[in-house]
Amino acid sequence: MSIVKIEIESPASEERIGELHNNLASAGQALREDEFETFLLKVVGQDGKMIAGCKGEIAFRSAHISELWVDESHRGQGLGRKLLGYAERHAKAQHCIRVHLETRNSKARELYEHLGYAVFGSLPDYEGSNAFYYLEKRLA
Repeated sequence: MSIVKIEIESPASEERIGELHNNLASAGQALREDEFETFLLKVVGQDGKMIAGCKGEIAFRSAHISELWVDESHRGQGLGRKLLGYAERHAKAQHCIRVHLETRNSKARELYEHLGYAVFGSLPDYEGSNAFYYLEKRLA
């Protein structure tokens, strides 16, 4: 088979992204949305607005923390630590053996390492001179 044409679509359309993902899922190389669990933890202030949150996905006995955020005015109060603790307990209840995440923020990395996460990989010079770190915590 000869290649007719290679095209770039940037930004990519949701339709084409879905087509690619479905092709990978059909080949057994990706999961469809109904094959993994997405969870959201949130901390809500008295006004009903979110002041901190954590989003993750569970698949293959692993939990991935894809987003963790604490409003700047509420940092330093332990909310990130509490959210990670809840996420870890949820992952353990779902029979996960690990939680993994990534960061390019040095303060976040320090927090994760303090909580028992270990760096298992990095991409140097990811953002200027800053590295991008991959961290994992094994669940007992």
